[in-house]
This record gives sequence, C-alpha cells and structure tokens, in this order.
Amino acid sequence: MKRIILLAITILSVSCNTDDDIYPQIENITSGKKWNLQIGSSKTEVYSQLQELGMEKSFDGVSMVYRQPFSTPDDIQSDLSLYRAISIETNSGVIERTLIQFDGNKVISIEKGGAHLETISKWPEDTPNESSILIDDPVNRILQKLAAIYQIPAYQNFQIVLSDKWLEKPYDTDMNNYDEWAFAFSKDISSGKSGLSAVRLYFDNGNLVKIRHEYNETDIVN
Repeated sequence: MKRIILLAITILSVSCNTDDDIYPQIENITSGKKWNLQIGSSKTEVYSQLQELGMEKSFDGVSMVYRQPFSTPDDIQSDLSLYRAISIETNSGVIERTLIQFDGNKVISIEKGGAHLETISKWPEDTPNESSILIDDPVNRILQKLAAIYQIPAYQNFQIVLSDKWLEKPYDTDMNNYDEWAFAFSKDISSGKSGLSAVRLYFDNGNLVKIRHEYNETDIVN
C-alpha cells in the first residue's frame, strides 16, 4: 500500500512540473489581489494601482476594450490631453490613416499612410494652415480644428480612434463607461527568452471583479 501511494505522489509531481512548461498559462483571480490590483476596488482606485504597477513592470498604457471609433469630433467626450495620440482613418476600402501624437499638451508629430507611415508637417495637407492641424498646435485646440475639418465633404466619412489611455496622465471619467480594460507587459527570462503577460480587468457595478492573466514565454529572435 505504501508503495502504491508513493508511486501516485511521484506521478503527480512529474505531471505538475510538466504543466509548468505548457504555455500559455492562464490565471483567473476573483478574490484577493494580483500584484497590487485588488479585487473589489473601484475604477479610480484600480487606475491608481495601474499607475504604480506600470512603473514597476515598465508599461505606460491601458486600453478600453470594445471602445469604438468616433464618427465625428462631437462624439468625443474625453480630454485629448489625457491621451498620447489619435488616429484619423478611412472607414471603408483600403485603410488610410493619419496618426497625430501628443506630448507636453501639444502636437509633436503627424504621420500618414497605410501599413507604413510617413511624416508630414500638417493635416490635411491641402487646406490653409489656419484650417489644418500643425506641429506644436495645443492639444486643447485639436477638437475645435477637427470640427471645422469635418465640415469639408472629403473628410466627413473619416473616423477617429483614441490611443490607449496614457497612465502618466490623470483618470478620464469616460473610462467609467467601459467594464473591461486591458494591458500587457514583458520581461526578459534569459538572453534568448522573453515572458509576456496579457491582462484583462473585468468590472461589475464599478468595481473590479476579475483579473485574467495570460502568461506566455517565447524565444527571442535577433
């Protein structure tokens, strides 16, 4: 009898060690905490926790899952200065987009194209400067300029996509409208291997109810 029990324990031990090498590994946390993220926290509390975790794990953004592109500038309720960029895209056919990036509450770069972007000095390029978005334009003027641009028939069918929420900036109250957030970060396991964590946060009635952590390890190809 003792021999059978010992054999069973040995088999169980080997199975556990084998499972540790199978990826992806998935955790679903519904009580307690994962890292510093506490189940039961409000959205504003979780955002503060994410700001701390981002510094520890070296990531700087969180996305609002299922946030749809905006059809017009008037649909955007967020303060654009809380974000790193907007992308203005065609909504049919071949995707063409203009990426406008912010820092220091001003426009720092404008790029356009499809899969590959090229730098431009203003957008749209075929309108006078006073009617275009320019490098160094204050972010608080962007929606006003976009509203004027959207009066031009050629640009009325473009959609506007917000970037991930920049953790360096304060909480955006529009985040209250989204009950699923996502972020990711990586770490070096060895000189030839990297570990990637993809995380989903689920909220119910404004409080964090589940953390889904998917962890994977991949070889680094130089």
